[in-house]
Amino acid sequence: MIAKTSIGRSFKGCCAYNMHKVEMGQGQVLMSQGVRDYELKAMVADFTRQAKMNPDLSRSVWHTAISFDPKDEARLQLKPELMQDVAKDYLKGMGLDQSQYVVIQHQDTAHSHFHIIANRVASNGQSISDSHNYNRSKKLLREIEQKHSLTLMKEQGYRMSLEHVPERDRHRLEMRNEVRQSLERSTTSAELKADLAQRGIEVIVNRDQAGKARGLSFERVSQDENGEEIKVAFKGSKLHQNLSLDHIQEQLLENGHKRALALSRKQALEKGVGLEKGPQIENKPLKQGRGRGM
Repeated sequence: MIAKTSIGRSFKGCCAYNMHKVEMGQGQVLMSQGVRDYELKAMVADFTRQAKMNPDLSRSVWHTAISFDPKDEARLQLKPELMQDVAKDYLKGMGLDQSQYVVIQHQDTAHSHFHIIANRVASNGQSISDSHNYNRSKKLLREIEQKHSLTLMKEQGYRMSLEHVPERDRHRLEMRNEVRQSLERSTTSAELKADLAQRGIEVIVNRDQAGKARGLSFERVSQDENGEEIKVAFKGSKLHQNLSLDHIQEQLLENGHKRALALSRKQALEKGVGLEKGPQIENKPLKQGRGRGM
């Protein structure tokens, strides 16, 4: 994801641009807090009223536009609430959830994106810092991408470096990169299939006449240079020699062992902490009382 943030003085211009998209049928209000999101004049009045609680803050308008990578379009269509989840995480991470805001999705471009208009004057009258907002925002977006399994920014840069690579080879390199990443965080074939399915990639088990698994293929519906849908499919061994059936099974087994070991260590640590607390409780001196014994 990519975010562009600007800090301004006037709510009217920022709100007018975004609400115009809604009125023209090119956008929709995803969520809001503390403002009347159904009418421009009322929204601006609500923002302005709260901004006056802190007259020393001259630039109280926070405006961020967040764009998704094109490779995440399939997931956004399949799970519409994903965009709201991302917006909530961003608002909370930047401290904007303590103030008024409105989130508006634009639908006039090929890539999905939304705009956040927020008040830097929080509901308690305190100002919300915009210090180092670029670095804070960049770090937060990487965390959100990881949390929701969205396309990482480094992958976007990786694909830009493949712009002049022949189309078939570009699809192959991109799929290899995604299968590798899914394999790194999976411990079973079911986990691997589910993770890749979120990225629009289907895992096909190739079997011989006796029904024994002989290999794997990976398929997805993509787009060619003209925007037409095409099916892209590669055998695992053709993506990379370490993505053959045998190598993938070995990697999943190794990942499972690592996860089990980490869990075992965590449980042992928690048990050790419990044992340390036990004697401390037992060694507490008993209070002397005058009650009768039984």
